Amino acid sequence: LNPVCHLVMSVPRGWFFAPEEVGLLVVRTGRRWKLWRERDASVELSHTDDEETYSAICWAAADSHAFKGHCVVVGCTSGRVQVWDCSSGENMSTAQAFHSLARGVDCSVSALVFLKSRTSIFAACNGLPEILEIGLTDGLTRSSLRSGKSGVTTLAAASASADWLVSAGVTSPLKVWCLPAAGADLGNLKKANQRLKGPGSTPTSLDLHSSGGTIYVLCADGTTQVEFYHVGPDDSGQGTQASTRVLSCHERIHRVWFGKQSAGDDFVALGYGDSVVACWNFVASANATMRTVTPTFAVSRPEFDGPVICMRGSLKSSDLVVACGAPAQPRFYRVSPPKSKKASALIESLTPAVSLESDKVEKKRTAAPTAVPETVSRKRPKSNDVKESTRPKQPLPASRSELEGSQLSLAPMLRQHLRSKDSSALDKSLVLKDRAVMDTSAAELSGVEAFDLLHECAKRVMESPAQTAVYCAWIQRIVLHHGTFLRSHPTLADSLRQFYESAQYRCTTYRHMRRMHGRIRHLLVSGKKIMDSESTEITKPLLEYVEGDEDFDDADDEEEKENDDEDDDG
Repeated sequence: LNPVCHLVMSVPRGWFFAPEEVGLLVVRTGRRWKLWRERDASVELSHTDDEETYSAICWAAADSHAFKGHCVVVGCTSGRVQVWDCSSGENMSTAQAFHSLARGVDCSVSALVFLKSRTSIFAACNGLPEILEIGLTDGLTRSSLRSGKSGVTTLAAASASADWLVSAGVTSPLKVWCLPAAGADLGNLKKANQRLKGPGSTPTSLDLHSSGGTIYVLCADGTTQVEFYHVGPDDSGQGTQASTRVLSCHERIHRVWFGKQSAGDDFVALGYGDSVVACWNFVASANATMRTVTPTFAVSRPEFDGPVICMRGSLKSSDLVVACGAPAQPRFYRVSPPKSKKASALIESLTPAVSLESDKVEKKRTAAPTAVPETVSRKRPKSNDVKESTRPKQPLPASRSELEGSQLSLAPMLRQHLRSKDSSALDKSLVLKDRAVMDTSAAELSGVEAFDLLHECAKRVMESPAQTAVYCAWIQRIVLHHGTFLRSHPTLADSLRQFYESAQYRCTTYRHMRRMHGRIRHLLVSGKKIMDSESTEITKPLLEYVEGDEDFDDADDEEEKENDDEDDDG
């Protein structure tokens, strides 16, 4: 980084690397946060809070004037902000923050950044548009800044000749603020210095760099493109400005930041996703011939031990340190850039072999012992059995690899069908039972496109009850990825009231319908049994005919006639 620029950013994903000289990985999961050492992959410090659930976290570097040690700042779902000393593990302060302004989901802290020049924390939440400036040591709210009409999801700050802050929301554009001197009231800032056109989806990461009155901003939204903005001193207040460069990658990028800066306008950007780490080298000039920038080098997930958790760069070299695996037991790797264009990056494991062996021994030790039955043969296996056991397993014909499915997406097809209003083509695309592809496609849609798709699925739920399960799966994933966008627009929420009432009615009548279904099924089964028994039963004829019976009938008739004649004569 530029020595005159102290850069900080919010960490929405829950884990990040501390500064290089500290050598720690910070992990936040639910009610707990941990500090992992890079050199031996062991826990330096951990804390569990049974009364709070953490929703945001950031790092506060040491200051010789205000405080001597490094601190971890965590935001809670209750709206409070806690500051913990990394050396002693003691709670330095607890700020009420948004807990005193709202209750419930609206007061959950969504983003935190620390400015060393002001010794204060800037906090934001999803439900309120206010950005609070909180003292690090005393936990008091010094001032507040209203960013707009909707909540804030991501923050970034930089301090050079002046203090700068950039905020991003669900629907609002990116806003760049030039903060007044420390101690001044932020409420006097009625308008942002510059508005930037945000990406199609909700931003997941922001980074800010200031040099000589020029502002550089990086913005990632979880897709394969990262937006780069260049705001000069003369561009302030000239309307919403679009991005000047686009950093592309073959995998999704969730977090991005500026790396080591070279002389002039040459920049290095670092980013990572769940399955890739990437590095870009580009020129920040707005008059560049090529708008799209491809990665200088990228390393995919198959070369690591599990998914990518986090990554950091180095100020002394071009190497990268990558944490992979599960957050409960991360593995650390050093990635060196390739020496030539045709060469590949060099990956070296930083986790000691002793810890790996100890993990294997511990797993064997904790495994439950199994008794060998007496009927099992003690003989050595034959050579054919040994070959079969050592033979690598082949995938099944209908199986799918671990990474396949995360790369497939129907977002372009869905976007085209929604624009053309082709109902039949949309029906063929929606009747899909792969939940992974559903999740990928819903995440890549913009907020407006996701609402249109939700409306189409809701209409089909009421029209086609047989396919309700598939359409509800689409609705679940749309709400999961774009719920904040839908909640921030009351008109969109009101338009879905009919579907909500229909779904609520179905849920309330589910038990009665199931009981009726059981009764009707019982009647059908009973009726079928009765019909089967009647069809197999032998019916008796009403009249039986025996040969020769007609002679007796004629004799009886003559006898009756004679008797009638005698009665007449008498």
